[in-house]
Amino acid sequence: MTSEPESKSEPKIVQKIKKKIEIPSNVDSEFKIFFEFFNKDSAFQISRINFPLKIMEMNGEMSDVEPRTIELQDYEKMDLTYDKSFETREYDKYTQEVILDGSKARIELRGIDNGIHNDFEFEKVDGKWKMITWTDSST
Repeated sequence: MTSEPESKSEPKIVQKIKKKIEIPSNVDSEFKIFFEFFNKDSAFQISRINFPLKIMEMNGEMSDVEPRTIELQDYEKMDLTYDKSFETREYDKYTQEVILDGSKARIELRGIDNGIHNDFEFEKVDGKWKMITWTDSST
């Protein structure tokens, strides 16, 4: 009786290497530059939000917006990168408008034939853009 040699293959450790995103020194010079990196880099995003974050969102009865507080450990990175195709996709179509007013910016998401209605507010504080709050009055 011959026995086959035992396989001595060791599990290979595969390490996922994530390329570190370099944040440029002029990231706060224009909202557009800041916003690009805010959407790309989760560590940068978290560094530009003061927690606990107070937001407003639609209540369970869909009758009114109510305040809610988000702690750092409950926060999920968001990506507000916009593509014009979002206006024509089959589901959850929406438009996005960026409104700049000096040291304040608002990103408005408006649904097309649906109830999407979000406003994300940013402000330049001590020379740095920060997300201040958002209101989700989607129905």
